[in-house]
Amino acid sequence: MKKKLLSLVSLISAVLALFALFALAGCKKSPVTADENTVVIRVSAEHGGKTLLAVMEELGRQGALVFTAEDGMITNINGTGQTASSYWMLYTSDKENANEQWGTFEYEGEVLGSAVLGAGELVVKEGCLYIWAFESFGI
Repeated sequence: MKKKLLSLVSLISAVLALFALFALAGCKKSPVTADENTVVIRVSAEHGGKTLLAVMEELGRQGALVFTAEDGMITNINGTGQTASSYWMLYTSDKENANEQWGTFEYEGEVLGSAVLGAGELVVKEGCLYIWAFESFGI
């Protein structure tokens, strides 16, 4: 009887451990956080060395992002398209590829500078943030 009880406890423990493993696997943080006016892309090691545009295309294939690029410009992200006075502007925490004199964007207490390159030329770096902000200008 003691042997059967021990086997049953071992089996239940194994099932619970397996369940916990699958539950934690589902908690992987998405590389994209978005609302209607802001899209935050967090770059992981798997994306390092690619251009931002290549990362966005990959995220698009995964269903995490929908966007349109025209003539080298990102014109629509997740259904929000540019107008005559509103555009998607790119900011980054990558200090080597940002210029705060061109503009800044604050996110979670961090000030990001305007990207000095477009998405097709900007090579992303692991751990950096790339933020698309939909901004209106008084034109």
